[in-house]
Amino acid sequence: MRKFVIQIIGILSISLILLLVFDFTYTTIYENANPRTKFQYLRSLKNTKVNYVFLGSSRVENGIDPIIIEKHTHKKAVNLGYQASKLGDIFSVLQLLKTYGITSDTIFVQIDYSFQTTGHSINLPYEMTPFIRDNKVTKKYFLEYLGKNPSFYYFPFIRFCENETKIGLREIFANLIGKKTKILEKKGFSPLQGVEDQKNSHRSLPNSTIRSNLYYEKIKKYGDANNIKIVFFCAPFCRHTKNLDYVRKLKTKIPDLYDFSTVVQQDSMFVNCFHLNESGATEFTEVFAKKIFKK
Repeated sequence: MRKFVIQIIGILSISLILLLVFDFTYTTIYENANPRTKFQYLRSLKNTKVNYVFLGSSRVENGIDPIIIEKHTHKKAVNLGYQASKLGDIFSVLQLLKTYGITSDTIFVQIDYSFQTTGHSINLPYEMTPFIRDNKVTKKYFLEYLGKNPSFYYFPFIRFCENETKIGLREIFANLIGKKTKILEKKGFSPLQGVEDQKNSHRSLPNSTIRSNLYYEKIKKYGDANNIKIVFFCAPFCRHTKNLDYVRKLKTKIPDLYDFSTVVQQDSMFVNCFHLNESGATEFTEVFAKKIFKK
C-alpha cells in the first residue's frame, strides 16, 4: 500500500512539474513573439504614447482606419476594437492602457446598443488568456468580469488546455516561426469585404434605452480620475436599420455623444446594416477625421 501511495505521489508530482514547464514555455513564447493578435499588439505598445486610441466592438474594429486618422492629424493612432465588445470589456482595456504605461491625447469609445447589453467580447478573452497573470486588471477580468473558476488562474496550463483551438499548439508554432498577420500593418483595423442586400435586412435597434449602464459610469469616472480625455461616438448604421431614432434617445443619456449613425447612406458601403465594408470604413474615417479634427 505504501509503495502504491508513493507511486501515485510520484506520478502527480511529475505531472505537476510538466504542467508548470508547459505553462512557462507557452507563456514565454507568447510574451516574446511578434504580435499576431490585437492583445499582443496592445502589449507591444508598453510605455509609449499613442495620440488617438479607438475602443469599441467590431463596429470600430471594422470601421475605423488609423492610417487615415494619422494622415489627417500627423499623430499616432491605433484601433483596439474587439468583436462583440461590451462596455465591461472596453473598461478593462481602458485600465490596461494605463497599466501598460500607454499614454494618449484622446481615447475614442464607440457606443450604441452596447449601452444596454451584457456579456463579453468574442476574441478578447482568449487573446488575453496567455497573459492572465500579467497584472491585477487581467486577473480581475477573468475572475470577476468573466466569472472564471479560480483554477483557471491558479492551476498551471489549464487555461491553454481550455482554449486549445485558439491558443494551443498550432498557434504556438505560428508564434515561434514568426508567422505574420495584418495586425501591425493595419494598426488593429480589420476591413471587411463584400456587400449584402440591406433592404431585406431585419436589423433593428432597441425601442428605448435603459436607465443607466454601470460600466459606462465606470468609464467616465475612470477617465475623470486619471485625467484621461474620453470621447464617445456612434458609428454608422445602414439607412434600412429599424429604430434609428434610438441614437437620439441615447444622446439623452450621453449628451456629448458624437452621432455618426447616418453619415454613410450608400448601401454599397455596408456588409450588413451594422458593419461597414472597407470602402465604407474609408469614407466614415474620412468624415470622422474632418469632423473631430477640423480645428
